[in-house]
Amino acid sequence: MVAAPGGTGTGPVLLAGDDGLSVRVREELAAVDVPSVTVTSGPGTLAARTAEAAGAEIVVGDPTDPQTWERAGIADARAVGLLGPSDVGNLHAALLVEELHPEATVVVRMFQADHDGGIEDLLGDRGRVLSDAQVAAPAFVHAALSGNTGQRITIAGRPLEVAEVDVHHPALMVALCEADTPTEVLPAREEISGNVLALIDPYAASSARGMLPVAVQQAAEQRAARQAEARARRRSAIRRWRHRFALVPKRALWLLGVMFVVMLVSATIFNFGTSVKIDELDAIYFTVTTMATVGYGDVNLIGEPDWVKIYDIGLMALSAVLVGLFLATLTEALVSTRIDQALGRFPRPSRDHVVVCGLGQAGTEVLIKLHEAEVPCVAIERSTEAAGLVTARALEIPVIIGDARNPGTLEELNLDRAQALMALTTDDLANIQCALKARELNPDLRVVLRCFDQQLAERLDRTIDLDLTRSVADLAAPQFAAALLERELAETLPVSNVPLRLLETVVSAESPLAGSTVGAVERDGGLRFLHCDGRWRPRPDYPISAGEPIAVVGTREACDGLIR
Repeated sequence: MVAAPGGTGTGPVLLAGDDGLSVRVREELAAVDVPSVTVTSGPGTLAARTAEAAGAEIVVGDPTDPQTWERAGIADARAVGLLGPSDVGNLHAALLVEELHPEATVVVRMFQADHDGGIEDLLGDRGRVLSDAQVAAPAFVHAALSGNTGQRITIAGRPLEVAEVDVHHPALMVALCEADTPTEVLPAREEISGNVLALIDPYAASSARGMLPVAVQQAAEQRAARQAEARARRRSAIRRWRHRFALVPKRALWLLGVMFVVMLVSATIFNFGTSVKIDELDAIYFTVTTMATVGYGDVNLIGEPDWVKIYDIGLMALSAVLVGLFLATLTEALVSTRIDQALGRFPRPSRDHVVVCGLGQAGTEVLIKLHEAEVPCVAIERSTEAAGLVTARALEIPVIIGDARNPGTLEELNLDRAQALMALTTDDLANIQCALKARELNPDLRVVLRCFDQQLAERLDRTIDLDLTRSVADLAAPQFAAALLERELAETLPVSNVPLRLLETVVSAESPLAGSTVGAVERDGGLRFLHCDGRWRPRPDYPISAGEPIAVVGTREACDGLIR
């Protein structure tokens, strides 16, 4: 999280891509005064329009064509980012850039990160492969399962946690926003009251509840973590058995229940209605052999009253029908299950599940993370050619082919008993419509909305109380920009609709912070001090000196200004 000088080149950073990731990476670079050139396929793309509005240079062309890179100035480029939506296209362009300018840093966007380094080896020592979907997926999953709270980070060697607490809580380090108005981030200290979303020290919180030394707190936390893990394993086992039990047809269970009742009634009749006394176990044994049509002959009704014989005849006939129906039902269920699995149709969860709308790159990666966490889920996808369908089938996750904006589609998914709904398509309007329909069906449902336009997300939150909005581009762009500039990353902390940054750095002699006070800097907006030269939660009148290590949380603009 320490800002470090990056890149040895003097030219601009070249960014090839048309979508939101290219836009956000360009904005990250501009925020630290690094010029860029946007290479785009056409003048009407999102990347071209936003770059033109910002006064950035644009080159229209094919990134797999050498002439496009020559017009973009590849010979003097500081770094190159291949940010298109096609893995093959990005790899093709990366190999071309490697031939044209071997000294440039090359960052390639791919759906699946290059964990084994095979593709990075092709790009030389300065090549990096990153997946925006994999970078952003954990934040989306955490939002669906825990909302805004529970996130843990480590800064200046100290673990901190996001929690909703009273503003006067002794463990509070920094108030991030008021709990009831989460769009207003980093309010002034004197303006906040009541409950807030804040960074707290979990060990100090334990001490506030009466626990003593840090070692004791840590041991208790570890013990609690082990107990939570054991409970999670038990819940997972219960869910697996519940899932298997759900596969048994209800008709088969009813037939089994009827057979059990018939067996008890018949055993009672044979126990008390025969002239020769038969004890309870023998009566059950005789009933079971009769119903199973085995008839060993060791027990018979030759000398019994006629009505008992007539009852036994009826029992044999009824048992043959019941057993036949039961076996036929099980066979039908097994065959249909095999057919459904072959066609990619799997049983839908009925409770405590997460509904994922959209199986693009982000939706697919979120689905994988939910499966790894053993969270039951179901997906909705409009296109029968979506790449995520193959992944869902491999993970045996049910997928509904349909439009998530259709109330009829959502009504089939037991939203009243679901954990959350995640609208993750690449269309902001479709995500908003899906979220609104879900809220109509279940006003208390946790909705996680993917939205590229940050201002739109904030207005939506004020209008319809959607306080869990995330953007893949916003979450991934800092990591791509840090890789392009060869800088360490300022860690992202998604809270509500605004991804805050956590930054550790050293105050330089040229910095405007030197000679100022903590309170003066915070009043300028966008920054809150966590740590200053060994002091946690420094007072507003604390003077900031050159050479002091500091740790701050702030908006992207404020942290970028600090880096500059």
